[in-house]
Amino acid sequence: MKNAVRVLSCGVILGLASAGTIAAVNPITPGLTSSEGSIQITLDVAQGIQIQELSNIQLDLNGLAAGNDLIGRDTFCVGAVGFKSYSIRFDSATATSGFELQGSTERLPYNVTFTSDTAENATGTATNADGTITTTYSPKSGYLCTSDAADHNAQVIVTVPTGVWEAAADPSYSDTLTVTVSGE
Repeated sequence: MKNAVRVLSCGVILGLASAGTIAAVNPITPGLTSSEGSIQITLDVAQGIQIQELSNIQLDLNGLAAGNDLIGRDTFCVGAVGFKSYSIRFDSATATSGFELQGSTERLPYNVTFTSDTAENATGTATNADGTITTTYSPKSGYLCTSDAADHNAQVIVTVPTGVWEAAADPSYSDTLTVTVSGE
């Protein structure tokens, strides 16, 4: 019995010693002074995309001269891991197509554009009829966006045309605009 344990112990020790030299591609014959094999290393990245720093847009007529469109803006951040670009889509909660602000007796249409330029005077790309934008954009690498405007990389611009807001009959209007980004 004692000899059987010694033989088993030697077998386990030799097995462990040789396990360290086992590789994914193993040599067929032993080398005299060295042996070489190779292993494959893989990294699986859990892809993800996130919008951060969205803020409500308060459209205000104060200081707006007649004959000018009413424009509101919000800059925010889109961050991603595992995606080099993203597409964006906008949906209005009150409109069956396009975008509409809901009043107590009527709805006012408005336009949505989007840009990766966060400057105050930036113009955007108009949405398609289904709320999408054909262009794709580059996200910030990672998910950490700060409230610092310099960290933002996206801007939504809403415009109520002059002829629409000047003919408004209700005292207030609102809509919920849903912003959806999809990694590509």
